[in-house]
Amino acid sequence: MNKRIGAHTDESKILRDLNEQFIDAFRRGSWEALRPILSPGFSYLDGNTGEVWPMDRYIADLERSPNPNLVIDDVSIHIDGDTAVVSSRSSSRPDRYNRYVDTYERRMGAWLCVHACVWALQWLP
Repeated sequence: MNKRIGAHTDESKILRDLNEQFIDAFRRGSWEALRPILSPGFSYLDGNTGEVWPMDRYIADLERSPNPNLVIDDVSIHIDGDTAVVSSRSSSRPDRYNRYVDTYERRMGAWLCVHACVWALQWLP
């Protein structure tokens, strides 16, 4: 049983590192930093509009809008076999928060992000 717990912990660390790489790519507006993390069939769902973005729009938005002030907290990682979900709260300003959920699939021993969704959080005073 301990081996399984240890392996799960190792996988969580790998996914946490990938999440940091993903966020850093957005801070820098770098497609080159993000490309190795994403599956070729990656899909993005805009949680505010419900619109699925084509990859070229996703890349253009990333490169056009670097976000050096992006911070995250409340990171949650759930692993079930070869599927994992990484979620976190994100913010660029103290009064505005989002939540994102990234879905990863383990392929040939490596984790790739296959889907992402981001939506604004509403805060009550």
